[in-house]
Amino acid sequence: MHRIHSLDYLKLGLAVLVAFGHTYWLQVNMTPYLYMVGNGLMRAMVPTFCIVAGYFLYSAVARDKGGKWLWRVTALYGFWMAVYLPFWLNEVHGPVSLVKTLAWGYFHLWFMAGILVAGAVILLLRGFARRIAPAYEYRILMAAAVVCALIGVVLQYVSLSGIMHIGVKKFSNGLFMCFPFVAIGYLCGRRVARLGMPGLPGRWLVLALTAIGLGLLMAEAWLVQAWRSDQVMLDIPASSYVAAPALFIATLGTAIPAPPLRLDPISASIYFMHVLALHLARSLGFQDLGELMLFAVGLPTLAALLLQRLPIPGFGKPKHRYDAQRGPRA
Repeated sequence: MHRIHSLDYLKLGLAVLVAFGHTYWLQVNMTPYLYMVGNGLMRAMVPTFCIVAGYFLYSAVARDKGGKWLWRVTALYGFWMAVYLPFWLNEVHGPVSLVKTLAWGYFHLWFMAGILVAGAVILLLRGFARRIAPAYEYRILMAAAVVCALIGVVLQYVSLSGIMHIGVKKFSNGLFMCFPFVAIGYLCGRRVARLGMPGLPGRWLVLALTAIGLGLLMAEAWLVQAWRSDQVMLDIPASSYVAAPALFIATLGTAIPAPPLRLDPISASIYFMHVLALHLARSLGFQDLGELMLFAVGLPTLAALLLQRLPIPGFGKPKHRYDAQRGPRA
């Protein structure tokens, strides 16, 4: 498999949006219309990231490297939790608190913890199904993903309704949020591996579903803020199950020329380092959106470009041309 440049551009764009979200500009300037952006359109980011991860997980599993993929995610998560140790250590007040913090992850690193859980669940279900009912392996996976997706959305709306208090971590986690989307990506990877790109839905249908899905995200966000005010968070819009898969497939089916430099280290640097950069910016007295984004995107990009000059796995120059790498990486 050759590198899919459109997904590299997608991941870069999503990483920049994550950094923008963490400037808290939207929260400070919140209006009903901005709510439709922050708790509507931008809520497609994490699900789409999860689908991309699942797509590449299937590639690893198909090469009997699912365990290696899981280990890489674990090592990456552990490394960045260690980097951010000074920021979360004061939140730990005992062994139980430590376990909870490591299981959830510090701030934006919860996503890595969620991907780790989602990947482990898929590999466990795959092993279980192959022993019990090999012919139903993918049906079992799909059924589990649907059940977890429904539980996550229902728990969120029960919490929003005020019927009972349900902490956000009870539904916005690796099992009830990340796993269903990672499973979608995993199944997309299987379909492409079996049937090629023609096995995916038609181009115009996907583009229409993408537009409809994004419209539904904004409509759902509008209804939530009208119902509960613009001070509540909409973490898992039900419409993200339309918007995110459609956006992913539309991007996957878009042929884009190879960029002049590797984008995956840049998007990874922005995602992992933007919180550090924002802390630095605020400590130096910068508060404007442009200044914060310059730090959040510019510094990680510069770091990635410098690291690409070194023989570091994931950053150093590849042995072959960029547009002919051996295969996609998570």
